[in-house]
Amino acid sequence: MKRLMVKMGLLVLAAGTLGGIAAPSVASAKTKAKPTFTNTDLKRYYKSAKSKTAFYFKTYKSSGKTGTLLIFGDFNGANANVKYGVPSSIKLSKNKRTLTTKYKLIEFKTKDNKTTTSLSKKNYTFKLTKKTSTTFSTKVYGTKLNRRLATSGKSYTYTKTKTNPASPYAKKYVKPALFKEYMKAFESFDSVKREKFATKYTNTAVKTMISNFNYKA
Repeated sequence: MKRLMVKMGLLVLAAGTLGGIAAPSVASAKTKAKPTFTNTDLKRYYKSAKSKTAFYFKTYKSSGKTGTLLIFGDFNGANANVKYGVPSSIKLSKNKRTLTTKYKLIEFKTKDNKTTTSLSKKNYTFKLTKKTSTTFSTKVYGTKLNRRLATSGKSYTYTKTKTNPASPYAKKYVKPALFKEYMKAFESFDSVKREKFATKYTNTAVKTMISNFNYKA
């Protein structure tokens, strides 16, 4: 994937260094100011138990350039997957309360046991609006394996957190669903082997899900 990042040229912008938002707004004695984005916000994880999703902006350096990657983890049971987005634009609204990100998804294709990557032709957009110091809202569009951050679809409230949500979300939402699916897949086995293989495959899948969310360039 490193080559793809260099070839496609990730947005040369380090998440967390957008101009003009180095410090949070301070409310006056009479009027309580609405919360605005700060540099810290862009360095955190965002999680939503209701949608069973989480995302974050990952900053990394490659060939002397700094790039930003949007990582979206969908922990929706047996449909769990991780999507990688390459931002082409990250803009803050005038009131500094909404962050608009335009991105293309990285697509993976496997043929003859070889996996290749490319960027989607279509551009996607999502808006992240700050509600309080720790809560934000955005929308998720699609179903099953095709859910993604968008400007249309179902609106969800996300909580900002320092703690990586991948492991707890995978264990809570993904593991039980996959175990159930694998138990069905191995129903022709005797009870001991059935549970043994179901557990083995489930643990491997959960580990992979967490690893994919914690992508390291």
